[in-house]
Amino acid sequence: LTDTGLLDASFSTYEATEPEEINNKGKATKVFTRYKQGETFNTWFTGLPGVGKSHLAMSILRNLNESGQKDKSCLFVSVDEMLLRIRNSFSDKESRYTEFYFTDLLSSVDYLVLDDLGAETGGTGTTKQATDFTLRVLYAIANGRQSKSTIITTNLSKGALVKMYDPKLVSRLMKNMFLINFVETVDKRPNNMDF
Repeated sequence: LTDTGLLDASFSTYEATEPEEINNKGKATKVFTRYKQGETFNTWFTGLPGVGKSHLAMSILRNLNESGQKDKSCLFVSVDEMLLRIRNSFSDKESRYTEFYFTDLLSSVDYLVLDDLGAETGGTGTTKQATDFTLRVLYAIANGRQSKSTIITTNLSKGALVKMYDPKLVSRLMKNMFLINFVETVDKRPNNMDF
């Protein structure tokens, strides 16, 4: 988890004042309830940076973790950070963060957040395509999670994701999908600088 501020994320700390924020927070709490009742599906949070996608995703995990289901495991992973650690393991033979380690771990947990899918190829609006390495890792995770619930956050549209990755991979990740889309919400992060 690269953003340590997310460690305090919960539904109660998500400030929702605008109609879309209130609606999407409500959708996220319903996702938690459905997961707690045993439903299996993938949740996608889409929208511009800073609107609270990761905050709400972490809030779902926090509630699942604190709901008394001790036999269920939850994991929040930054896609970019994971890929960086795997790449570093190629030259550091002592590193435990190998491709197998991550694909095995991410395939085995009950509830997984893949945070900021697409960020590893560059900023929003990039036309770069994912490397074969990235595709291989994401395919392995997607294949291992076919019968489990995955929460994905991204700044990118479906069209951009299909161009960046592969239609088959995106389709697999979007299987049985519940979408929470931010269209009108603006960046909620503090902005104390004037430019």
